[in-house]
Amino acid sequence: MGKSLLTNIKSLFRLALVFSIPFFVLVILGFFKIPDTFGYLKEVIGFVFSTALFFCVTILFSKAKIRQVLSLIFVVILSILVFIKISFYHNYNVKLSASALFVIFETDTTESVDFLSNYFDGFVTVSGAFIVFVLPLFVYFILKYITITGQIKFLKLIALIFFIIFSFIIHKRFNSQNLIITSFKSYTEYSSLIKDLKIDLAKPISSFVAVEKSDDNPETHIVIIGESTSNWHMQLYGYDRPTNPKLTKIKDQLIIFDSVISPNVHTIVSLDKILTFSDINSPNKKNNTSIVQLANAAGYDTYWISNQRPVGMHERISSIVGNAATEKYFIATDNYDDVIYDETLLPVLDTVLKKKTEKKIIFIHLIGTHGRFDRRYPEKFNYFQTNKPNTKFNHKKALKLINDYDNAVRYNDYIVKEVIDRVKSQQTYSFVLYFSDHGDELYDTMDLVGHNEYWATRPMYEIPFIAWFSDAYKQSNISFETFLSYKNRAYNLEDFIYSFSDLAQIRFKELDSTKSIFSKAFIRKPRLIKDGEDYDKRVKLKEN
Repeated sequence: MGKSLLTNIKSLFRLALVFSIPFFVLVILGFFKIPDTFGYLKEVIGFVFSTALFFCVTILFSKAKIRQVLSLIFVVILSILVFIKISFYHNYNVKLSASALFVIFETDTTESVDFLSNYFDGFVTVSGAFIVFVLPLFVYFILKYITITGQIKFLKLIALIFFIIFSFIIHKRFNSQNLIITSFKSYTEYSSLIKDLKIDLAKPISSFVAVEKSDDNPETHIVIIGESTSNWHMQLYGYDRPTNPKLTKIKDQLIIFDSVISPNVHTIVSLDKILTFSDINSPNKKNNTSIVQLANAAGYDTYWISNQRPVGMHERISSIVGNAATEKYFIATDNYDDVIYDETLLPVLDTVLKKKTEKKIIFIHLIGTHGRFDRRYPEKFNYFQTNKPNTKFNHKKALKLINDYDNAVRYNDYIVKEVIDRVKSQQTYSFVLYFSDHGDELYDTMDLVGHNEYWATRPMYEIPFIAWFSDAYKQSNISFETFLSYKNRAYNLEDFIYSFSDLAQIRFKELDSTKSIFSKAFIRKPRLIKDGEDYDKRVKLKEN
């Protein structure tokens, strides 16, 4: 018995070493890829407990074959977790957070391809192949030589006790370092959010806000919702490349607001606030109402024209809001290729503008400058090629992606100008508003491309907000003359629903004019982002 026990203890020790292989990979690669020491230690310690947890589960089984199979499965899982952690730190210098997971849950197949094309560089590909495939194969051959004989009850009891202890420690201290727990919790919260949104926002009329019917005068208004476009790369906002040749020619006809930020740097949480009454104090607001529902209740015929897929793993928040419109046009359907141009929206807009209805509000949701950037514009808009952009990160990848992004911005400029021209030709009481859901970092302030709320750089938050008004609107609205004096107002687009209602003259009890950028009653308030951080103090602190 004593000899058998000693043999089993030696076998357990060898098995523990096998389980530790992914851990040692995390220790080594994490040392180079995890930027701060405290974060590195938390990741390492948290992974120790996760590894020990799987090890304890394996010991609870008596049959050697089951233990071998479970050991291989658990090592594969641990290897995949290490790969995800390290690759995310490599690309973004931060851990995979709940907000990033929300974006993944909101993603469809084409967006996944866009994301992965930038995500998998040489390091990620090589390390991924080694961690996910080579390590488990190595473990598979080792496990053949590790055998634990007999059914040793006290080992099972110890394993069960430690399983409970480790589970408690992970839950209390290392919750955010455990990707399985983080993913499960995030997915549960995401599913709950989508369910609530469908209940409240997909109906044509909201039961939570009573709206006054407007008069029957002819009106045609358009709201253009852009995607991933930072004003840091727009000529209209002082960028040193000609990315807005079309809009620059008519800039005297535009009101270009220069201090507007997005409430978040990820689409789902950003548009939840921009298009509804949700805000940082009431995110994912219950009993909510959207701008489409307000327009419906006021007597407008509403149209939602989108160049983004209507579904991801669930319906997107934008398509849920859009489904409340009188007519919906989702141009990019299930079978479209990942080369998407926004000009496909223009014929649909022409059709809608010709409709006989007197009062129209048209919402146009662009694919905009969403990555993959080189697939967002036709070849004739491939303007920036060899000329180098102004960036201190002069490596090949940065120069290529900046040129692609700037070409996409230049094409986006053409699309917005085309929309304005079409509305202008109607010669009706009209306005056109254009904004983006968030921006992107394109090596402007750091060696990074994309958007991540952990870094929350200025290009991720600072977005274009542009207004155009027809002659009929200017002549009929006595407040218009003062609008130009408002262009420097510091504004968080989470209050957009009040600005939109103000312009469209939609009246309801909850309308708060102090939150409208177009109102004389406007009161500047702190622009809160992330976990209640004051954006203006953050920017000032960085500048100092």
